[in-house]
Amino acid sequence: MKLSQQQSIAAAVDQWITGIPGRIPGHAIFVENPEHTEYAKTLAGEGSTILVLNGDKADGDIVPVSGSFDAAGEELLVDGKLALEIQDYIAIPFVNLVGVTVVRMTTEEDWQAFFDDADEALRSGNFVQQLTEVNAVLAERGLLSGAGNRNLLLTRLHITWDGSIRTGPYGTKIGKIGDSLPDLRVRAVPLRPESAVAAVYYPGDRSDSLATKPWIPRYLAALDAWKFIPREDRANTQLVGFGVSLCGAALNDGLPSASAPFILKSGAEHTLLDTKTGRLFKIGTDAAAIIEAVSNLRDIKRAATMVAPAIKVSAGVAEGAARAVVTHFEQLGIDIMGAR
Repeated sequence: MKLSQQQSIAAAVDQWITGIPGRIPGHAIFVENPEHTEYAKTLAGEGSTILVLNGDKADGDIVPVSGSFDAAGEELLVDGKLALEIQDYIAIPFVNLVGVTVVRMTTEEDWQAFFDDADEALRSGNFVQQLTEVNAVLAERGLLSGAGNRNLLLTRLHITWDGSIRTGPYGTKIGKIGDSLPDLRVRAVPLRPESAVAAVYYPGDRSDSLATKPWIPRYLAALDAWKFIPREDRANTQLVGFGVSLCGAALNDGLPSASAPFILKSGAEHTLLDTKTGRLFKIGTDAAAIIEAVSNLRDIKRAATMVAPAIKVSAGVAEGAARAVVTHFEQLGIDIMGAR
């Protein structure tokens, strides 16, 4: 199999797990009952991927999978090559991630543990180490990151054993075998993002919890940021904004957008990490404080007022320095405010 095909299958699996659109051009369709394979093909447009549990390996239009997708501790094998271990979120701190692990949240205990861990990271800078590993794939990340209501695109479709069609493994039922794709779209349009977990938990509870923590997307981005930091350097590294501030920011001052770069603090040294490209830039202490303030407030004048005491200059001088820093990184293609 060509590498591009392997990458496409991995991207489709990621789209099915996370609910984030755009991993592949079309739909990610998971079929529990191989008898529904031909119907699934009628839903698959160009660029779609059909994953069929115990599917026919000789069928070139599908990707056969085996194992279990819905039992903690079990394994799902995709196309005989990509192995996914399934784990409940609450168990993750006690599990060694040997291979790719799907971290799912299907109970109140899972969700509460997730929010507790996010609060702890924000307050102290301590992250659950397993979640920072490259092998960890957090399920329903589309909902958690605020990817928005993209059900019109039907990012993923999950066909259960009895022929019900859901918006994801634990999503809302929008139809049954035989329904046309336009009909499924119509039923998906009014759904809110939290409908992605409606089959296992009352979605309104998740919506309310996420609304009180608008910084969760930044926390998720922080989990990704750790993956750029060599394991041997992690013990001495802090992510600014999580348990540490350089500009005197308080928790209620908010956090940068998920797409803003991160400042890594290691002793007296500071490094800017752009997670979009993986580029690293050594920066001074004052520049780091300025970047933190600008990223947090997304307004140079307000940021200058905040950071001036920390770098021991007037607000006017701080504003000039902030504009220079922002311009410098703009020329390097780095958006300090994370607005783009």
